[in-house]
Amino acid sequence: MLPFFEGRLDASAAFQLWSPSAAKSSNIAAGVAYKFSERVGVSLGYNLQSGAPYEVEDYNGQITGTFGPKSHVIALGAGFGIGEHFGIGVNARFAAQKPSSDLSYNGLSADLFVAYAVNNDLRFTAGVSTLGTSITAYNKKKYAQPASVKFGANWGISFAEVNRVEVMADFDYYFSKNFSAAIGAQYDWNKTAFVRMGYRYSTPYCVIPSHLAIGIGGKFHGFRLDLSYLTASPALGNTLAIGLGYSF
Repeated sequence: MLPFFEGRLDASAAFQLWSPSAAKSSNIAAGVAYKFSERVGVSLGYNLQSGAPYEVEDYNGQITGTFGPKSHVIALGAGFGIGEHFGIGVNARFAAQKPSSDLSYNGLSADLFVAYAVNNDLRFTAGVSTLGTSITAYNKKKYAQPASVKFGANWGISFAEVNRVEVMADFDYYFSKNFSAAIGAQYDWNKTAFVRMGYRYSTPYCVIPSHLAIGIGGKFHGFRLDLSYLTASPALGNTLAIGLGYSF
């Protein structure tokens, strides 16, 4: 969607308490997107997930210290406009995970998407996500990354000059024969205050399970503050995220 971004630069950072009632991990993320011209833009993103530390024992059962699992993801992307209505985007990603002191995994993946903007109020996207290398586990078995075919749509309407409502939906069909579908809505008052709600349904073996999300946000002179809360999920219940951003 970068070619349709009305500004020149967008940067943000976020902190998330991920599934505190279950996994008890945290995420720190940062990203920036920049448009070199009216129809060409690039993006860079990074995410660090830190798991709850656990005690490490030697072969005699003696505690020798603690270890905190960590995962890293870095992504590079580019978007290109084709005429007035089409855009194409590519994204390359490197992910690494260290669940214990003697185990580590890493892999490469990529996304390819096409976007079509009917007008400023109606847009569609379609593409493939997370096509990448297989991951070799400690038992020497190889596992595929969660690649999927994705479709999305965004529709908005403005009224009474300062009010706008947007509805977004997407659908993923994973090559593992699982699928997920999500729908969300946002109310925007004067491009200053935002209220959001969405629900995601996932089959049991999807990467992200079913959940309900609610959020609020504010924007002033290009600066943004966003809060979101996930619930209605045994795995993700009470997940809280706060984000800061700036755009022009």
